Amino acid sequence: MQNAEIFEKCIVINDLLNDNKKRDARNEVIKLLDKLHGDKRSYTPFLNHLIREVGLFPYMGLEHADWQDRFVYEAFKSNVGEQDDRVLHIEQSQVLKHLLKGDSIAVSAPTSFGKSFIVDAFIAIKKPKIVVLIVPTVALADESRRRLQRKFSSSYKIITTTDASIEGNSIFVFPQERAFAYIDVLTEIDILIVDEFYKASAIFDDNRSSVLLNIMIELGKKAKQRYYLAPNIDKIPDNVFTDGMKFLKMDFKTVVTKVKRLYRNIAKNENKEIFKARQLKALLTQPIGKTLIYAGTYKNIQNVCSILNAGKKEKKTSLLIDFSEWLKINYGPDYLLVPLAMKGIGIHNGQLHRSLSQLQIRLFEEEDGIDTMVSTSSIIEGVNTQAESVILWSVKNGGCNIDYFTFRNIIGRAGRMLRYFVGKVYMLEVPPQQEDTSLQLEFPDDVAKGLDGSNPGVKLNNEQYQLIKSYQDEMIRLLGPEKWHQLQMIPQVKACSPTFLQKLVHKIVTNKSWPSNYDSLQYFYTWDWKPALEDIIDIADLKNKNKLRTYACVASDAWNTSIPDIHEKVSRYNIGYEDMFAFERAISFKLSSTLALINYIKKIVYPDTPDISKFIHKASNAFLPKLVFQLEEYGLPRMVSKKIQSSGIINLEDENKEINVVIEEFNKNGVERVLSSISNLHPFEEYIIRYFYEGISSN
Repeated sequence: MQNAEIFEKCIVINDLLNDNKKRDARNEVIKLLDKLHGDKRSYTPFLNHLIREVGLFPYMGLEHADWQDRFVYEAFKSNVGEQDDRVLHIEQSQVLKHLLKGDSIAVSAPTSFGKSFIVDAFIAIKKPKIVVLIVPTVALADESRRRLQRKFSSSYKIITTTDASIEGNSIFVFPQERAFAYIDVLTEIDILIVDEFYKASAIFDDNRSSVLLNIMIELGKKAKQRYYLAPNIDKIPDNVFTDGMKFLKMDFKTVVTKVKRLYRNIAKNENKEIFKARQLKALLTQPIGKTLIYAGTYKNIQNVCSILNAGKKEKKTSLLIDFSEWLKINYGPDYLLVPLAMKGIGIHNGQLHRSLSQLQIRLFEEEDGIDTMVSTSSIIEGVNTQAESVILWSVKNGGCNIDYFTFRNIIGRAGRMLRYFVGKVYMLEVPPQQEDTSLQLEFPDDVAKGLDGSNPGVKLNNEQYQLIKSYQDEMIRLLGPEKWHQLQMIPQVKACSPTFLQKLVHKIVTNKSWPSNYDSLQYFYTWDWKPALEDIIDIADLKNKNKLRTYACVASDAWNTSIPDIHEKVSRYNIGYEDMFAFERAISFKLSSTLALINYIKKIVYPDTPDISKFIHKASNAFLPKLVFQLEEYGLPRMVSKKIQSSGIINLEDENKEINVVIEEFNKNGVERVLSSISNLHPFEEYIIRYFYEGISSN
């Protein structure tokens, strides 16, 4: 752009400000910055002044700024735990001021708002002793842990597992289910942070909303301050869960979204799927940058990947060649990601192995890595990934149509502060109708009746107090007061749905021999487990019973068996890769947690019952050593841990060692020593280990 053209644009922006059209002015500033960024032009004093006027302080270029604008820039600097202070934009600063005053706030802000900076600034400035951060997924917990570890590990213990000891200042980061392990341990919390708290509404997450509401109540009792974050919420009707909190709706956007409604170009009698495929192929020939394709369903992912695989050339970077080769070795030559990786195509959905989800997100950030990510709703719920472009291939989320809230979350992934000033959205389907999103936080009976009537933590009505009394009376009738009190003290019981717990207790009290062949779970004699597993799978309401218990038996020696070998064995039972990874998640979470409850109840009701805690421990860690399973959440896949174990440099098979101790051992050894100690190290495994070290090292 020529100076005269820049000046004319600045005049237009200034006129918008004079007309009190600040949002329009901000959007025009961002568009202008996008053009200048591409031309690598410096900012004039006039433009810097306009950037200041619209509140985009982080975007200012001080090289040619007037002293007044420099002063404002310095005034909005904040300590966010990094070596240098960072500049907050005007609305980030407003939220931070509320937190520093001690207010409890619920904040709705766009995806590109920069909410994590506010958390980091609060910790760096206020230095709270105990921070609890609840996130919806393990992937988001790891993403948050990496950021906090880098900034605060010198003064805080960062805790992400359920078995860590608490020493001094601590930051807890985990999904809501894990928080119950610390309910009785934590006597006081300085700040409770709940990210994506809209998931407390059954409308948005029917399966887990009750658990989140429960943890918000129980930890809320002990929290001096609460900070709840969500995108795109327009209002929160009065409810007991946000009682006493200020609701701040922030519409401040740091990027501009440009939308192309390609669905309007469809010919009158053209098949919609053929039209979408043609449009997608055309987009592949354009320079649209890092691209997220929302496919909505597993079947659509397959269809989109087929089109991409046929239409894209191999990228042939050394990073992707290494990744594809590593996948072939460790997952098998027939695994679907092997050919896709060579073309810079990634997949993100709930059926992937968790290590692969993390690695692909990382590769999506790399210039010579993945360019195109095909996804279900998992990528908008589980990680904070942004792209330059978003393609709306589908308006489905599984079997249902997406609502306007989900649609806004999807297109909100286009653009990133200070990287992609303008996010591009290409719609191949008609989007949902625009509507305001009201966050309805209902109070389910199943949450109410599990509360402590003498200290519920929220306001209850007479009907809810009666629910608590009826539930307590029924459990005392089944177990007696002493055994019921004993059971109530167990953290896993507090995390359990009262209705489900009551069902388990009734089943066990009325049938001592249930589950069938229960004592077989004491032994490592796999096929004898099947009757017991069948009963547990039934009551836990898990899908694909026969395949799931077969997989559990075959995968019971996972530490000594490769994934391709396990796949070869289970494929005889019509179990594919996606089934394997889904079953591993079911075993390590729902099945093992149900078994733990059964074991506790049976030991209390029938003291002579066999103790199956060793089986539960193995199952909860996917039949891997505990540390190996936990390290996968830190970005270190089991096959790499296996090589580290074989090297003898760090013992990852020690079941008594805490994860924080192992992390210290890794840091003491250093990345170069670990790399040099491993024989037969694949080039991509060096990349993985360096990525892992980025997440465990401080500044």
